[in-house]
Amino acid sequence: MPINDFSHYQLTWYPDKNKLTRPIYKSLLDQLKSAIERGILTPGTKLPPQRELADYLDINFTTVTRTYKLSAQLGLTYGIHGKGTFVNSNGIDPLTANSPLTRTIDLGFVASFEQTNHLLDNILSNTVKQGASQLLTYDSPTGRPIDKEAFRHYLDWLGVRLTPTQHILITAGGENSLTLLLMTLFSSGDKIAVDEFTYANLIATAQLNNLHLVAIKNDQGGMNIEALKHACQNNNLAGLYLMPEYSNPTGAVLSMARRKEIATIAQEYGLKIIEDDYLSFLSKLNPEQPPKIMELLPDQTCYVCSMSKVLASGLRVGYLVFPAQLAQQIKNGFFNTTVKTSTLNTAIASTAIKEHVVQQIIQNKVNLAKQANILFEQYFPTAPTNQLTDYAFFRRLPLKSIQNTAKIEQALANINIRCFGSDRFQINASSNDHFLRVSLSANKSLDELETGLKRLREFLQKANLKSDVKNFS
Repeated sequence: MPINDFSHYQLTWYPDKNKLTRPIYKSLLDQLKSAIERGILTPGTKLPPQRELADYLDINFTTVTRTYKLSAQLGLTYGIHGKGTFVNSNGIDPLTANSPLTRTIDLGFVASFEQTNHLLDNILSNTVKQGASQLLTYDSPTGRPIDKEAFRHYLDWLGVRLTPTQHILITAGGENSLTLLLMTLFSSGDKIAVDEFTYANLIATAQLNNLHLVAIKNDQGGMNIEALKHACQNNNLAGLYLMPEYSNPTGAVLSMARRKEIATIAQEYGLKIIEDDYLSFLSKLNPEQPPKIMELLPDQTCYVCSMSKVLASGLRVGYLVFPAQLAQQIKNGFFNTTVKTSTLNTAIASTAIKEHVVQQIIQNKVNLAKQANILFEQYFPTAPTNQLTDYAFFRRLPLKSIQNTAKIEQALANINIRCFGSDRFQINASSNDHFLRVSLSANKSLDELETGLKRLREFLQKANLKSDVKNFS
């Protein structure tokens, strides 16, 4: 049989025989992990039966057995007795591996301090008791009144009041809300002002909808007012996207004065504003207590509040507040794309709010964030700070002499560190600012985070980047 003829083997995965090295079980495990991380093996895929894979690779059956057993221990796969071995739903997440030789420490993905998820266990049980006839129907597609009222209670706790003319739509999370708004508020070719470094998923979604993002230079206070004015005068802007509390990826926090200036300009030029409040509870911790943009300009602002960072990343519940004059087009867009958000998911969030568990979870996340930031500053004491960095889920690490942070990402990946560089968040390719966004919220423990920060510092030292991040030894 020709060397590349696989027709004899009907397998879901064909490891490269020529790349197997001793010890073979470890080499095969490395190929399995790579196939999962690269998306070749997607979650739920059934792996080849052990004997068939051994026959195809011409190796001992027990070698495949050992590989599968280790992959399950690392969280990459799971076995069902009598049915086989399957790729885990989080198998593509390097955090699930725990071998010191293969484990990737995640300093890239801004997660939600998932250590707090267990605090929702009782909430899940209590919610499910409401029954399928209440939670699994098409009723109340924009959200049940009881769930919208729960969100109002959360806003009250934040100190935010809605006007009678503002509407609430319950969505399948922040991503769903942003996609809906980009699709319904804007037309192909429209221009939207954003920070010069902005949320990567927004960049991708805008490209899919042929929307043009206009980068607005930032200063220490966030979006520069003169630069925004100039863009309004010269670009025929249709909209404005902001993350006022702790902008991703820069961590900028808009002051009360800056918010008012931005609102004045947006009103003058009739900009439709998308306010992304993904870390909504941080406003409770801001000593200035600035208003939300939607409080300053309720008739032009669509406010997005996700529960991913507030409660749990896998909950996928978001709330979209919008002015009455946009109600018809937003609801039409919602019905034609999402149809309905899961009432089950929404009821979990509502129960957590009504039983005050949301405050308990937030306090736990804040405590973890405090400890994580203390660790970060032990290793990088000169990194930028502001009034909210004590509670930040990620930090910015400037790298002034670097011109291509994608290469830094790859070099870090080679030593099992995942970290994201500024290139992936950049709108204006001519920007001279370069940095790493270092996540503090994705690891299972502070010990794991410290190991990652230590290895990151050692990498920067060996890469001769001391001059960019001074005094971190």
